[in-house]
Amino acid sequence: MQSVYPCSSRALHRRRALASPWSCRPRRALLCRAADPSHAHGHVVPSPGALAAAPPPALAVSRRIAAARAAETLRASSFPAPESASSEESGPLFQDPYAALLAAWPLPPPANPAAAPPSAAASAQAPAQSQSQQPGPGHGIPSRDEAEDVIATAHIDRLLLAATSMAAVNRITQGDYRQVVLVGDAYDTRPYRLPWPPGTALYLAAPAEAHAAAEAALASAEAAAIAVSLLAPPPAAPAAPSASEAAGAGPAAAAAAAGDGPSTSGRGAAAAAVGAKAGAKAGTGRARVRVGPQPPPGCLVRRVPVELKGDGPYALADALARAGFRADRLSVWALQGLAGAEGVGEQEVSALLASAASAAAFHSLLVGELPPLGGRRWAENVVAESGLLGAPLPFGTPDTSYGRWSRERWGPAAPPAGPSADPQAQAQAQAQGQGAGSGACDDLELQRWLFAAQQIRLSDAQADTLAAHSSAAEEADEDFFGNFS
Repeated sequence: MQSVYPCSSRALHRRRALASPWSCRPRRALLCRAADPSHAHGHVVPSPGALAAAPPPALAVSRRIAAARAAETLRASSFPAPESASSEESGPLFQDPYAALLAAWPLPPPANPAAAPPSAAASAQAPAQSQSQQPGPGHGIPSRDEAEDVIATAHIDRLLLAATSMAAVNRITQGDYRQVVLVGDAYDTRPYRLPWPPGTALYLAAPAEAHAAAEAALASAEAAAIAVSLLAPPPAAPAAPSASEAAGAGPAAAAAAAGDGPSTSGRGAAAAAVGAKAGAKAGTGRARVRVGPQPPPGCLVRRVPVELKGDGPYALADALARAGFRADRLSVWALQGLAGAEGVGEQEVSALLASAASAAAFHSLLVGELPPLGGRRWAENVVAESGLLGAPLPFGTPDTSYGRWSRERWGPAAPPAGPSADPQAQAQAQAQGQGAGSGACDDLELQRWLFAAQQIRLSDAQADTLAAHSSAAEEADEDFFGNFS
């Protein structure tokens, strides 16, 4: 064949093919690969199904929490409680109208699909698959993770609203708590669904990838429709007169009550026409200017991209400062979304709390949830080592059940530690190996913890101000008593 076509283009192409790295592959495979558009530009383009099956790890926890909040929001209509149930058991603990949209929002494509190992994709998909396969509200029996997400959301909601409704009185930092920092969950809709006081600045600190997905979902037409439906007043049904009142008022009134009067039907038709016209105008305006979820009047929302791991001990404080956060003013912090986050271990949690404590002014409040990395002693130590005065609280106590904790399935919570605890309960827990001081189950079991703490030290900004005032007082040979507020 080479002698027949010594200088033809066919022989030239054959030589190039033999010299190329693809020469060891069959010709049919090469032709099929060249004809397949998914292998264009020299790399494999995954199909949409493959992209949907591999959610980024940064979104797995946020989607899990959003799904639990959506199920809790629909609890009243989906599962009517018996008449003997309490108010917490009969109705939802909170209303999150955007949770279902966020939980079902399409996942963004990865930046480099070929570089992601299959094990990472499988581990990222595992939380979502376990969430859908485990018994949940759709099956009538919530899973433990689902119940803990709902309880943590309701508990943090109440603590945040209580903190923003009071004022701190001390000689260092006085005033109201008008800075709220939400750490961990970019799908958190508390800035839009809670009644914040005017002048509140809210900062959402979470991974940038999760922020991008949340912003895309909340800027969609579906989110705008939800926001409009929340602003629309419910239709008021006119009270119809009773039969006796209509009979006493005369035939005309009776006919009007029965809907037979021509004047009533005419007025109803006119009102319907006016309502339809107003609705059309309103619909046109909404289509022209899309309005998504908004915070209460006078409030500000800032999204702060920050990694929960590997960015240094003060990455959170620096990122918040760039967004306008004042470390010399009172603030309240809420941590949720660390349980199940990839790469968040004991060191990362300690660094995160230390960074928050460095930016929290004197008498600021920190509440939230700690991931299941240890028992009660670990939770107490990680809070105390950050310079915070507080204590952890397990799920399932009378104050942290909220009608969602199943004692039959997950057991009762361990009694609280400390001298205020019931001695009889402590003795019984120690006998069963569950006491906080017994060094048994409560200290060894890896479980999620709620906590509430207060800053009892100066923030870094306040410490710098104190040092500057002290230096100025020494240069002027004056006495300074630390009153620098």
